[in-house]
Amino acid sequence: MENALIILFGLTMLYMAATSRLMAHIRILVLQGILLFLICWFGMEKTEVFNFLFLTFETLIVKALIIPAFLNKIVKQTHEYRDMEANIPHFYCLFISSVILFGGFLISDLNFPGIKMINPVYFGVSIAVIIISLILITIKHKILTNVIEFITMENGIFLLSLSVAKEMPVIVNLGVLLDLFIAVFILGLLVNRINREFEGLEVTQLSDLKDCEYDD
Repeated sequence: MENALIILFGLTMLYMAATSRLMAHIRILVLQGILLFLICWFGMEKTEVFNFLFLTFETLIVKALIIPAFLNKIVKQTHEYRDMEANIPHFYCLFISSVILFGGFLISDLNFPGIKMINPVYFGVSIAVIIISLILITIKHKILTNVIEFITMENGIFLLSLSVAKEMPVIVNLGVLLDLFIAVFILGLLVNRINREFEGLEVTQLSDLKDCEYDD
């Protein structure tokens, strides 16, 4: 069951690579948060109550509820519902993502005798998710899409931390979660400000920003 959930988590990235609808991307974030909670539920047989409560808060409350709701509000405020323009067509995005995910599945079949603490399935899928997220960040044009892909990359890091640090997931994920909170809310404020100054939310428009000059 645990491995099936991890594979399903990886497959969500294919849908994200294939669609241009931002609301669909946000719904994928909700699904990923729920899947990460279920992976923690089935994958951690022996864990402290505090650790489990923290992971529940991080996955169900933060990743599946708070952050998607915040992004949903930004999408409605900016009226940016699609990211139609990309450096390459969505079909090629899907193809590249499929190849990377397949490579992650191949890694999952390998054994790591020197590092027995690493679960190959966790490791392979999480690395694939991180790489796909980075690629989508580079080829997408909308700032909101980049924010969403940044969060999916953090979800991949979260899954990777479960692979290599099951003994202390709270310590590993607390720092990542704090960075995620700061980044998402700052980016949200910047998106609203940029939307007021420019007609769209294209990443290329950021090159037009410059420091204000004040006359003494």
